[in-house]
Amino acid sequence: MPEKAGASGFMPRRMIYIFLFLLCLAAYRSIVDNRLFNDDFSWLRAARYDMTPANLLSFRVVDFFRPLVNLSFYVMEKVSPGNLPLHYGFNLVLHFLCTALVFRLILKLLGSERLAAAAAVLFAVTSVHSAAVIWISARTTLLATCFLLASLNVLLARAGTARLRLAISITLYIFALASKEEAIAGVLLVALLFALKRKDAPSGSPDRSAFAAFAIVSIAYLILRQALMGGFFQENWGPGAHALRNAAGGFLFQLYPWPFFSLFYPRGNHIPEPSGALGPELAAIPVVLVLLAAGYASKKSYAMNLAIGWSLLALLPVSPFRYRFFSTVSFSQNRYYYLSSVGTVLIIALLLSMLWKERSRARQGAAIALFVVLFAGSLVMNARIEKKWSNFERMYREAVTAIVEGSDNYAGFTTIAVESPPLAFPYLADAIALERPGLTAFEATGGREGARRNAPCLYVSYTGEKPKVMRMERLER
Repeated sequence: MPEKAGASGFMPRRMIYIFLFLLCLAAYRSIVDNRLFNDDFSWLRAARYDMTPANLLSFRVVDFFRPLVNLSFYVMEKVSPGNLPLHYGFNLVLHFLCTALVFRLILKLLGSERLAAAAAVLFAVTSVHSAAVIWISARTTLLATCFLLASLNVLLARAGTARLRLAISITLYIFALASKEEAIAGVLLVALLFALKRKDAPSGSPDRSAFAAFAIVSIAYLILRQALMGGFFQENWGPGAHALRNAAGGFLFQLYPWPFFSLFYPRGNHIPEPSGALGPELAAIPVVLVLLAAGYASKKSYAMNLAIGWSLLALLPVSPFRYRFFSTVSFSQNRYYYLSSVGTVLIIALLLSMLWKERSRARQGAAIALFVVLFAGSLVMNARIEKKWSNFERMYREAVTAIVEGSDNYAGFTTIAVESPPLAFPYLADAIALERPGLTAFEATGGREGARRNAPCLYVSYTGEKPKVMRMERLER
């Protein structure tokens, strides 16, 4: 029997999901032939050589407690070792699942199929969180978000008893926490839905028992994580005023008009790291006030409050990172905006819906034109980011291949000392171990003399010639 259209008669649900899947492919189709980047080397080496059924759920890669991510890498490496298209394909599937869950969640919360579809389309293609999809290691974010969105969808469902829904929702929330610690935002989002319930929220919104259950699980997780990992805060991660600054800056970053600059003025896509204590992030305050006023004037206060609250609260768990969020200096940082962008795409969809007016073709045309620009500009921006990403991957691949193949000419040496950047990089040892399991490598920070302290070894460096030529030499004690 064919599936019925939604209450609005907008489009059959099956067609909506197929369309969203095709959009995810269109936005990220070129990543499937990519190689490895940074943490990817560590995850694959650990999954291939170090993880076992006995230590799978406790093993810590790059010093994080993420057991379900361990499981995903371990299974994929056992099924098809080194199959990078499989890893990238899995990221694409996770992104589609998240997109479909965004559609379902907004539909449950607001009851508008058109609005939910518009927000989901923007979520599928937006460039503000592209690193979460095009980086294999960012599977942590995709898994955590997927389980968290599924948890909230179940919590707001009407099928089954309230107790059963809560039990399933809490289980999915635990899975989200076991994927990445930033899923702790789930308790904040449940609190937001509970706080907005008295105004205009649907009857299925979380009650006190749901909020209490999420809070108990969150506290238990924090205690467990502390026991397994020790201190929560690291050199580049901790409390301080920068957390609020980053939440505001990240919110503003996501509302920055990237698609317009991508299409009409590409230079505008570069934001240097601000030098002031607050800088552009102060602009987030008037932006929030204007958006709240727009929601009130259009009688969509609940929807706008939900969108703004979601975007800001989802940023809080990642804002302690000691890096300026309102910046494009690090093009991998936007993975932190993946969960938050659910709120910001809803803001944009709401603004477009305010422009739309049934009896005004001019306003309808303007809304459609803006939507097309947002859509097309995001596709162009994603392509540029992916190309830049591929350049970094190619540099890594070329350096590792040259070192590994060159070392094959030196029998009897299993240790390789590599000159500091551009040859060496933080994950070089893992990268070489993936190519030649018997080889170990380290960065020779003190040049030849630093390498000699670990002799016998091979020392890899560049000559002073132009163009530079890689050189290998034996270093004995």
